[in-house]
Amino acid sequence: MATADWVAWIMLGLFLGILLVAGVFLLLAKRHLRKRRGQHSVNGTGTPAQSLAPSMNLPNCWLAIRSVNTAAIQQALELGNTQRCTWAEGVAASEGGRLFITPPVQGWTLVMGAPLPSPEEDADLCFHFLVHLSHELGHVQFFSHNAALSHHAWVRAHNGHIERAYAWAGETLWHQGTVTPAETLLRLRHHPYGQSLEDLPYGDLPGLAHNTEMVPLLAAHWGVDPAAHALRGQQEPGTLGEWLAARSA
Repeated sequence: MATADWVAWIMLGLFLGILLVAGVFLLLAKRHLRKRRGQHSVNGTGTPAQSLAPSMNLPNCWLAIRSVNTAAIQQALELGNTQRCTWAEGVAASEGGRLFITPPVQGWTLVMGAPLPSPEEDADLCFHFLVHLSHELGHVQFFSHNAALSHHAWVRAHNGHIERAYAWAGETLWHQGTVTPAETLLRLRHHPYGQSLEDLPYGDLPGLAHNTEMVPLLAAHWGVDPAAHALRGQQEPGTLGEWLAARSA
């Protein structure tokens, strides 16, 4: 066999080897992706949850209200000096001290903004705010997460009653109601009242970061994926306004 033929066979072998290696890497990548999707099923029945858009900048604090009545939400929040705006304008302004009511999507409306009461700042104020709001609007959820400090909170209220609440900000600030199946599915960790960061074993510290990371996914399990909501609602205008109750406090 001529030298040229040997070179051709060697080149063909190298090419086939490269294809084989690429195929193995592709198979492993697909298997890893299926595994991650399986860990984030909606209700433990194998139904995959909608994945959160990685490029979406989620707010640090927001409400999820099971209502499409923007006027009723605006009235319950005592929102004044309102104006219609795009999603991008609303998100930017909410970081500066106003509240942004998103356009309704599939029966849900989000409210975001720095003035929202947070357990991290005042757990009692947040409790009374959510009780009042759910009495007015029905089903209201609250979420907050601070990746830098691993602070996190989630609350679900219905018709003036707190069904479930948990908040951590260096210590357990709020722990009420029965742990929901979604919390168990996402392997969220809970600590009793009075337990602080100094009391936690070293091995429990990663759980704080895990809880914080899972807050948007818990929101999706409880009812509405904030990132998917944003992507579907960006074509419709929302409502921006001042929270008059916060200004008068």
